[in-house]
Amino acid sequence: MLCPRTNTSLEPLLIGGITVYTSTQGGVFFDNSQIFKFSSPELKHGQVLLKHLSDHIESEYDVSLRINCPKCISIVMMRRYFSPVKAVEIDECPGCAGIWLDSGELAKIHENHLTPRERKLLAHEMATNHGFITIKPPKSKYYPKAPKNVQTRQLNGWCN
Repeated sequence: MLCPRTNTSLEPLLIGGITVYTSTQGGVFFDNSQIFKFSSPELKHGQVLLKHLSDHIESEYDVSLRINCPKCISIVMMRRYFSPVKAVEIDECPGCAGIWLDSGELAKIHENHLTPRERKLLAHEMATNHGFITIKPPKSKYYPKAPKNVQTRQLNGWCN
């Protein structure tokens, strides 16, 4: 596979039984769903990969340019945010679901990693601010709680 930014060969790197492909400029390609084994700063895999990538020299290239997937050479990767925090834009292949991270993006993902509590708060805030609110039906002041059989008897009384 070739680096989508520089067209140089990607080097396979085995970390904890998982193979990722790294560029000499610090970019990395993950196969489908592999990124989640590296995205948390608490995970050993992520720490090892980040250390490896930090040893590479960053080169100047325009990260806003669209790139083709290193695996599916003819498919242009989509740009999207990695998380609801919207701090890091990543490139994702619509064909194989592979992810390309440019130099420094894994470090930004680690810096902006949310704890489970923070995720819950963010989900609540997003729901509140964007109209995705779950509304519980109001309790009726006209019909106090009563056993179902009482209401049934009253209805049956009307039918006679």
